Amino acid sequence: MNAVLKFFLGLLAVALLGVAAMTVEGTPGSADSAREKLLEKAQDALAAEKAGWAAVRLDGQKAVLTGEAPSEEARASLIAAVATAGGPGGLLSGGVTAVDASGLIVSPPLPRADPFIFIAEREGGVLSFSGAVPDQTTRDAIYRLATDLFPEAEISGALEIAAGAPASPERWLEAAAASLRALSHLRKGVAEASDGVFALTGEAQDEARAAAARSLMQDFPAGLEGDAEITIRRPPSTIEDIISQAEEEAVATESASPAVEQQPEAAADEEAEAGDETQTTAADDAAPEDDCADRIGDILSARRIGFNSARADIDNRSREQLREIAALLADCPGVRLEVTGHTDSSGNTSRNRQLSGYRADAVRAFLISVGAPANRISARGVGSSEPIASNATPAGREQNRRIEMEVIGEN
Repeated sequence: MNAVLKFFLGLLAVALLGVAAMTVEGTPGSADSAREKLLEKAQDALAAEKAGWAAVRLDGQKAVLTGEAPSEEARASLIAAVATAGGPGGLLSGGVTAVDASGLIVSPPLPRADPFIFIAEREGGVLSFSGAVPDQTTRDAIYRLATDLFPEAEISGALEIAAGAPASPERWLEAAAASLRALSHLRKGVAEASDGVFALTGEAQDEARAAAARSLMQDFPAGLEGDAEITIRRPPSTIEDIISQAEEEAVATESASPAVEQQPEAAADEEAEAGDETQTTAADDAAPEDDCADRIGDILSARRIGFNSARADIDNRSREQLREIAALLADCPGVRLEVTGHTDSSGNTSRNRQLSGYRADAVRAFLISVGAPANRISARGVGSSEPIASNATPAGREQNRRIEMEVIGEN
């Protein structure tokens, strides 16, 4: 065998060994090894772009991207970075030959909550949530923590994901978690945040538990504040205790309401007779529902039904108005009352509709509790969908936050 033939045979052997090496999985220089290195470089591109919201896999030398980008700019930047992973691209360079980004979508913008409200209320074996959280990770963490802290409670309500948080998701979660831990020390209470201020109110069984809750509300991340207002109230142990507590709460509610001037009995009788004559005369001139509508309108025009901030608790001054309306409705057997709750456009649309419904339900429940016929009162919430003024000004928003009552003749 001459030298030339030996040379070509040796060259053929080297080529065959190279092909074999490329087909053996994991062998340095093999196709699998090259793909692994290219995948590592593509994943490094994701890390460099801080694209934890995306994932990459390889189909040969084509990179396939999936996930939800926070913006169109972030999506385009990631595609460009992955396209040059491992080199300028192309078969000869061993880089990415193409990028399939059909599975990489842009997330819709989050609604903005202004103010950014978060509420957790514990009462009667139920922990109810409402309001907003910064992102899905935070929402999941809140629900997990609630399950750990309140293992026997029924957890209800929904938390919306919204923009507008007063701090980073990590710092906001730290503050919300502290307020939930503080709430777990109370018999009943509310942990409520409005923008950067977290407030805890409620009742503790003893001073030790109250002190623990207050301590948790003092150590908050920078830029966020905590406050606590806690009373000591031991749970009733007997029927007598339950009755006593109910009587105390009734007295406290009545004392907080505006005083109603008492009339002498004779004067009251005269006024009642005069009222009967007035009603009889009015009945001759107008249908009963028109008269009731006018009188309810007069009561409401004196002062708007008010609520505690971002809550469905009727304030004490409004309770007297509702007592008058309940008595009037009882005197109008031919009509029914529709209660509608409205909000301004601030904050989350879904939360506003929910809150307006809660407030309308609270008004209906109070009217029934003071003697109004339940079968002739309905309630609904429409959120910010029916404004009567511009939401661009504080005065307009105040007008839009309202309760409307419509008297309707029964068929």
